[in-house]
Amino acid sequence: PGDIYSVESIPNAYNAHNILVEQGSMSFLLLVIGFIEVCSGAALVQVSKGELDREAGDFGLDPLMFLKDKTKEESDKMKLRELLNGRLAMLAFGAVS
Repeated sequence: PGDIYSVESIPNAYNAHNILVEQGSMSFLLLVIGFIEVCSGAALVQVSKGELDREAGDFGLDPLMFLKDKTKEESDKMKLRELLNGRLAMLAFGAVS
């Protein structure tokens, strides 16, 4: 089943998008991301009406409890680290492709 994603099928990153669109993989990805966006849209409406009190980008996802029992300053420092690591990862991915 993984043959369509092999190096022989997708020889370089430049053509990967067009090849995956032709294979149908990107259509499935679009449907999944669209579903997630629709589901999270309710939270955006609640925030805009002032019914939900959460910070921007805070989805309450902390399964390993990194922020549990942390002070506000420590929590903000961890969030900044996560943001900067994400930006660095995007730069690295851009450099690879």
